[in-house]
Amino acid sequence: MIDAIRRFLRYLDAERNASEFTIKSYKDDLEAFKYFFEYEDGTYPEPRDFRSSDLREFVSQMAEAGYARSTIARRLATLRSFFKFCQRESLIDENPAKPLRNPRKHRRLPHFLST
Repeated sequence: MIDAIRRFLRYLDAERNASEFTIKSYKDDLEAFKYFFEYEDGTYPEPRDFRSSDLREFVSQMAEAGYARSTIARRLATLRSFFKFCQRESLIDENPAKPLRNPRKHRRLPHFLST
């Protein structure tokens, strides 16, 4: 997984001409994802080992930990891009992030002015 992340970050820099801030944000999101799935021996699963259910587990953990919906949505966008890249590079057959949806935005009740 570490090699795939490095390749993805290089791709963002070289081919997508992403800003330094964007690349850092993607890297931070992928680091959080990677460490969530770290094995006891300090190794990590490869991109081909992930299923949609694994990603849902990651999202659930973030929600339970109180992460903002916007943070969860951004991390999901990062994972979608990363796994799409992995699919394009033939590292995986199916994109496990594709069926995942962003969390619903919190809707506030309208505030009415009184006269």
